[in-house]
Parts: sequence; C-alpha cells; structure tokens
Amino acid sequence: MPGSISDNRLAVAILLLLGLSSPARSGPGQAVESCPRCGWSPPKTTATMTVRTMNELRRAVSRAGPGTTILLEDGVYHLNGAQLDISVPRLVLRGSQGPRSRAAIRGRGPDERMVAISVSASDVTLADLTISQVGFHGIQVRGESGAHRVAIHHVRILDTGQQLIKGSAAQDSRPCQGGLVACSTLEYTESAPSDYTNGVDIINGERWVVRDNILRRIRGPRAQGYRAGPAVLFWGGSRDTIVERNVLVDCYRGIALGLERTRLDRPGGLDHRGGIIRRNAVCNLNPWADEAIEVNASPGALVEHNSVLVEGKVPWSISIRFPTASARVRNNLSNHQVILRDGGRAELTANIVDARRDWFIDPVRGDLRLARKDLPAIDAGIPDASSGARNKGSQSPYAGKAPDAGAYEFRGAR
Repeated sequence: MPGSISDNRLAVAILLLLGLSSPARSGPGQAVESCPRCGWSPPKTTATMTVRTMNELRRAVSRAGPGTTILLEDGVYHLNGAQLDISVPRLVLRGSQGPRSRAAIRGRGPDERMVAISVSASDVTLADLTISQVGFHGIQVRGESGAHRVAIHHVRILDTGQQLIKGSAAQDSRPCQGGLVACSTLEYTESAPSDYTNGVDIINGERWVVRDNILRRIRGPRAQGYRAGPAVLFWGGSRDTIVERNVLVDCYRGIALGLERTRLDRPGGLDHRGGIIRRNAVCNLNPWADEAIEVNASPGALVEHNSVLVEGKVPWSISIRFPTASARVRNNLSNHQVILRDGGRAELTANIVDARRDWFIDPVRGDLRLARKDLPAIDAGIPDASSGARNKGSQSPYAGKAPDAGAYEFRGAR
C-alpha cells in the first residue's frame, strides 16, 4: 500500500509531534482528570450508571434522565443490527477507565447499513470510546432534531462505510451550534469502501471546534485512485468554524471550509462564512494526493501557521476559490504555492512555499516539526495574536525574533 507504515511507529511519532505524554490512568467510575493535551474534562452530572453489556447500555440510555453519566466497562458492545439512539439532553457516555478505556462499540462491518451512535439531543458528551464497523456513520449529530453543543472527546472511530463523524441538517433547521471534536483519532485501516467518505463532515454547523485530532487514511478505494472528500469539511451554510492543531496523514484531501460555488438554499448563496484553519500539519507523500487546505465560497476566513507537505497531483497546497471566497493567508509553510481559483480573493503574507522533505523531522511518519535552525522558515512569520498565544503542546510562543512559518516553533535540535 503506498505510504503505509507501522501504525505503532506512526502513533509514537504523532505523540512526539504534539508534545504529549501519556495521561494518568483512571480507576473504574472515578472522575477523569483534565485532558493533558487540551485541558478538557467531562461535565459534572447528577447521576451515574455503569454498564457491562449492550443490553444494559440500551436500557440505561432509555431510562436515563437529563444530567446522567453512563460509564462503559471495558469490553466490546455489539450493536447487533440496531443503532444506539441518544435523545436525552446532558447525557454523558464514556468509558469507565477514562483515557485508558477499552470500551468499544462495534457493528458487523461496512456493509451493515446503519449509524453506530445517533445523537438527537443537546449537550451530549461522548468520550473515551472506540467505534467501528458500521455501513454509515460512526457518530451522527442530528441538527435537524435540535442537537447542539455535542462534545466528542478522545474517541477513536475507524472503518465505517461513509463519514466517521457526520453533522446533518434539514433545509429549514437551525444551525447545529457549538460542537466539539477534540483529541480523537479518525482513521481507516486501509481505506473507505467508496469515495463517499470524510473524517468530519458537518452541514449547517455554527461555531464548531475541531482540534488536537489525528486523521489517517481518510481516502477511498485504491481502484478509484483513493478519491474521497476532504478529511475535515464544513459546508451547507456553516460558519465560524475553528480547525486547529490537527495532524492529517495520508488523507486524499485535507481541510475545507465550504465546498460548492453557491448554495441557493442558504443566505447569500454561501457555503460557509468566516472560520479559522490554524496550526495544522497535513502530510501526504503519495502521488494520488489532492490539495491540503481549501477555502471555497467562504468569505472572511483566516488560514495561518499551517505546515503542509503534500507531493500529489496538484501544484498547489492552499487554495481560495470562487468569487465569494476571501481569506487572510499568512505564516504558512508548504512545499507548493497558495493560489486563488475561479475569482477567489486573499491577502497573502509571510508564507513559505518551497519547503522540501529534509526541512522536517520525519515526514514519512507525518512529523512536520522543523529539523534544524538554518531553515528559511525560522523567524519568517509576522507576529500576530495566535503566534504569541500560549497554547498547549508544541504550539507555544515563538522563540526567536519573530514566529517561524508553519505549525511548529523550532526549539533546538531533536
């Protein structure tokens, strides 16, 4: 398989890339400490239920009142042909062992035409779980049913038939607001069964945050040239999305705000409004790779401090496309140019677009930290609010006279 490497070795490289240490183990039923990666912790609830089988889990979900935590003991919870429906607000569903949980919700395979977990209520939290082997989506957040502020944290989703995380909407429904996808792993073991796949695909979302995730092999079948949708996609009237500090490896397409030229069913015909794409690392060394970062029919976007090494079939790394698209594009590091397509407009500042493989620590494993202090990316950025902000992990205040271009500040030889 082109570009395939040991998952264990890649996991180690990405942990180093994000500057993470292993989280402390939690005991059964204990409150989880704040996430060492991002500081998140599950919301407090007024009741707790612990389950050990799928039948117990279904009964708990059907009987739980608002403000209940359901803890899954380690084990495999087989869906047996019926999705898990969550329609209770303020429900928390997570593995009882916290970040060390081995609770897995599993279908029968990508041919099983169903969603694993369907969320139709607000303020629902899903955490510390593995979800796999269903024919449709791993998690579907149903904006058309009034689901808002759904948090997905430290969830591994793999090998689904369509989108790993889907946010749906009806034409006349309110935007699905305030979602969070954080510190999770979204991946295929090899590739999706068709080209109709994305890692995160949200229609009509508002103020969602996608951060600190790992997305691997979000791509279609080899027989179709691995063609697939963007690994992270917000469209269909979405707005004010923040996509930051994610690592994308061997995905056919990367991150996209907006997709279509016009949306006649949305105000102003816009597919997306505003949004930030910041401090992401996108790496794909395969010849079939498509573009890394797209702003399509989305005015007022900010694209800054991303590292891109994509050696594929298009001669650009970042594009701003269609007359309604506009963006500030600054302090990015890539091996291809930033382009304006089909009438797109942008302010381009301090972008380095001639990077080579040897500029990075280990691009084969997706590690796009800078390799040495004599590179043109060092101190090449312009200071701004985000480059001076104190973030967790490797995204820290700049070390030299100015911020380095790209997602990672050089801190000396590794």
